[in-house]
Amino acid sequence: MTTHYRATFTSDPRNVALARKSIAGFASDCGFSESEVADIRLAAGEALSNAVEHGRGIRSSGFSVACSYENDALVVEVRDSGAGFVSPVEVGAIEPDERGRGFGIFLMRRLMDDVSFGRNGTSVRLVRRHAECTAG
Repeated sequence: MTTHYRATFTSDPRNVALARKSIAGFASDCGFSESEVADIRLAAGEALSNAVEHGRGIRSSGFSVACSYENDALVVEVRDSGAGFVSPVEVGAIEPDERGRGFGIFLMRRLMDDVSFGRNGTSVRLVRRHAECTAG
């Protein structure tokens, strides 16, 4: 079984679906259930959509995806070249604001075991452990 997946994509919104499908396939290959894969797909889709929407930088307008699997945990990292968060408060948002902004971060945190942001928000790290490993 392959324990790593890496790819780079242009910021074409159609690439969100392609990257999301690739991540879901990798998670499935790692033995996650259909339900777990659906959660991973949705959370990753939010991170990918944010990378396309906010990731247009001066040098590059693409994003990269890196997945790894070890010790019963899937790690998905999405990186872009954008300016990052306007405010560090956005990273800490627990619920969406009155305009609905931040809903993607809220979903990622609800669906994954761990969500962290690096490089001022231009890097998102999602972690999901197998359900058997978290129950008990």
